[in-house]
Amino acid sequence: MKSQAELSREVEELRTALQEAHAALDAIREGTVDALVVNGKSGEQIFSLVNSDQPYRILLEEMSEGALTVTSDGLILFSNKRFAQMVNSPLNKVIGCNLQTWVAPEYRKILESLLNMVTEEKHRAEFILVTEDGARLPVYLSIGNVKVGKEAAVFCLVATDLSEVKQIEKIVASKKMALAALQASQELQESLEESIKAIANTVESRDEYTAGHMRRVGQLAPAIAREMGLSEESIHGIALASTIHDLGKISIPVEILTKPVKLSKIEYQLIQTHVEAGYDIVKNIKFPWPIALLILQHHERMDGSGYPQGLKGEEILLESRIIAIADVIEAMASRRPYRTELGIDAALAEISQGRGTLYDPAAVDACIRLFLEKRFSFTLSPKSFSHA
Repeated sequence: MKSQAELSREVEELRTALQEAHAALDAIREGTVDALVVNGKSGEQIFSLVNSDQPYRILLEEMSEGALTVTSDGLILFSNKRFAQMVNSPLNKVIGCNLQTWVAPEYRKILESLLNMVTEEKHRAEFILVTEDGARLPVYLSIGNVKVGKEAAVFCLVATDLSEVKQIEKIVASKKMALAALQASQELQESLEESIKAIANTVESRDEYTAGHMRRVGQLAPAIAREMGLSEESIHGIALASTIHDLGKISIPVEILTKPVKLSKIEYQLIQTHVEAGYDIVKNIKFPWPIALLILQHHERMDGSGYPQGLKGEEILLESRIIAIADVIEAMASRRPYRTELGIDAALAEISQGRGTLYDPAAVDACIRLFLEKRFSFTLSPKSFSHA
């Protein structure tokens, strides 16, 4: 998906191209082009000019627009090669047939009325031509009338191909819609993320032991992902999921979370339900990433010994494997209600020992490099945290 900056740049380039196209079209609307065709000549002079080798004939043939002379009933007396190309037909088939042949049915009444208006005023309007193979071509017709004798009349027409202009307009509109959708999507996404983080902060504020835990895991997990070379899009998803990975603890009584002794088996089983509770909270929110699954799986282990589903190896999402390591490191580096902090060295030793059995090998290696080679440190001071 293209970024907002890329879409904005494309829209600006297309807007410039569209302005240039409209500038050329305005020149035609002002009569600059059809003035060259008619040039104040009478009908008899036009007929003689277009059938001669004089410069006017050359001018008509070299025009980038289609040039025609037609009678009031639409009979084509003259056509340059460009108009024949526009309708994708041999020139000799165009000359002598009725212009209505090449006009879309819904525009024929309009053309008929314009050809019956014998005035000196020029008329300009958008039409749709139908080509030899049935394709529809948008054009801008400029129609000028020249009297021939006392009753008959001939009309000089200039047809400007609008397909490129229309295509640019369509692309501009599409890009604008995409940009607007992207902006709306980003605003909605930011709103969703802020709402979820606000809930996470509420969970953290329930007791001194959980304060800052999720935010610190939210610092380490994306750093591990970036060290592993994951895309920025994936890193963003990991950052969000890790920041709210313990969201489900809102369903656990504070007394259990802060209990200063080791939990009983039943109490620990209750603590374990926080991953499913967190999953249930966000499962119906549409994110670009599988946030709910990342929350559900962050206590799974490579050998199947984790919870809640006992998933193994590749069954666990890579992002969940990364969050699991960040969660373990942060938990061991901080004080628990029932023990003092164990420190970073002990935490790194734990994930090294469980490399390939409990924890993803590549994520373990990336985490160790962050601390030992790149001197990673949490920007939030370690505090005391809850069980599990």
